[in-house]
Amino acid sequence: MENFWVGLVQVNLFLQNLGDWLFVPMRFFSFLGDEEFYLFIMPAIFWCFDSRLGVQVGLLLMLSNGFNAFFKLLFHSPRPFWVSDTVKPMVLETSFGLPSGHAQNAASIWGFFATVSRKLWVKIALIVLIFLIGLSRLYLGAHFLVDVLFGWLLGGLLLWLFLAFFERIKDQVKNWSRARQWLGVVVSTLFILLLSTISLLINQTWKMPVNYQANINLQFPEEAINPLSMDGVITAAAVWFGLLAGLILIQKVIPLGRIRAKPLHLILRFVIGIIGVLVFWAGLKLVFPVDIPIISDVLRFVRYGLVGIWISAGAPYLFKRFGLEIKIKKKSTKRRK
Repeated sequence: MENFWVGLVQVNLFLQNLGDWLFVPMRFFSFLGDEEFYLFIMPAIFWCFDSRLGVQVGLLLMLSNGFNAFFKLLFHSPRPFWVSDTVKPMVLETSFGLPSGHAQNAASIWGFFATVSRKLWVKIALIVLIFLIGLSRLYLGAHFLVDVLFGWLLGGLLLWLFLAFFERIKDQVKNWSRARQWLGVVVSTLFILLLSTISLLINQTWKMPVNYQANINLQFPEEAINPLSMDGVITAAAVWFGLLAGLILIQKVIPLGRIRAKPLHLILRFVIGIIGVLVFWAGLKLVFPVDIPIISDVLRFVRYGLVGIWISAGAPYLFKRFGLEIKIKKKSTKRRK
C-alpha cells in the first residue's frame, strides 16, 4: 500500500513544481471550500436571499461533513506530506485524507447551486469551480488525487440523493406534531454521531506509523495532529441539530421563502447576523476548554449548536424585533403564455 501512496505523490509534486505563483489562486479556491467561508455564505443566503434555499444548503453541507468524517475515520488513509517529505504542505490539516472534504463539499454544495441555476454559463462556471477547488487541494499538498476523485464522487452521490428525497421528506415532516419533529431532530443528530463513532471503534487500535509522524514533525514541529479526533462530526451534528431546532422554534412565526427587502435592511441583517455567528463560533471558542475529555466535546457541540440555532431562529427573531422584517416573495400562480 505504501508504494501506492508514494506513486500518487508524483501528482502533487508535478503541480507544486509548476511554481510558487500558483499559491495565491490555489489558496483562494481552497478557501471557497473552507469552514470559515461556508459560515458566511450559508447565513447570507438564509437571511438575505432565500431562507428556503438557505435551509437546504445548510442541511446538505452538514450531511456532507458528517459522511465525510465517517469515511475519513473508516479508511484512515494518509495525506501526501505524511508519506513523503518532498511534498510541501501549504495548509495544516490534522484529519485523515480520504475522501477530500473540500472536493466533496464542492461537488455537493456548488453542484447544488448549479442544479438550481437556470443560466447555462453559471452552471459551467460552477462546474469549473468544483474542479479548481479539488485541484487546489492537490497543489497545496493536502490530498492525493484519489482523495479528490472519491470526494467528488461521494459529493455528487449525496447531492443526487438529496435532490431526490429532500422535498418528499420535508413535506412529511411539516405535517408531524411538534413533539415528533423534535424526536426526528434528536434521532437524526444521533445518527450522524453514531456513524463516525462506529468507524472510530473499528479503527481504535490504529497507530500513527513512525515514518508518518517523522514527516509531520519535519513540517509542523510544534503542532499536535490527532486524525482520530471526532471534532469534525461533532461540528456537523451540532449545526444540523441547531438549524433544525431553530426552524421548529420559529416555523409558525417567520415563514421561509424568497426574500424581498430594502438594500440597507439586507446589509443590516447580514451584519447583525454575522456578529452573532462570531460571538458563538469564535467567542465561545476562547472561553470553552479544548483539552478535557468528553467535556470539551460536549462544549463543542453546544458551541456549534448555538451557531445553528442563531442562524435559523435567533437572528431572524432579532431582525423582527429591530424592524428589519422582510416580505416573502410568493410563487406566482399565473401560467406562462
